[in-house]
Amino acid sequence: MHVESGLRLTVQAGLSDELWLWLLERGWRVVTHRPDRRHYRDIPGTWVTLLFDSDPVSREKLMAEAISNAASRATVWDRSSG
Repeated sequence: MHVESGLRLTVQAGLSDELWLWLLERGWRVVTHRPDRRHYRDIPGTWVTLLFDSDPVSREKLMAEAISNAASRATVWDRSSG
């Protein structure tokens, strides 16, 4: 999972190095706090898939659309699952 400014997206296998660097340059980071009790707006998985499949030119616009579709959700990690 990656977070940035109260937003969260879950990445699947296949994340390219180029896309990873693109996300890092925009402030996205891996969640390192467990249990994590902060509140996030989750970017839906369908939007994450679209982002992965997009060309670099379309990413900024696509990310803005994905963020506008993010839904609020509290997070509580179970220590036994992490």
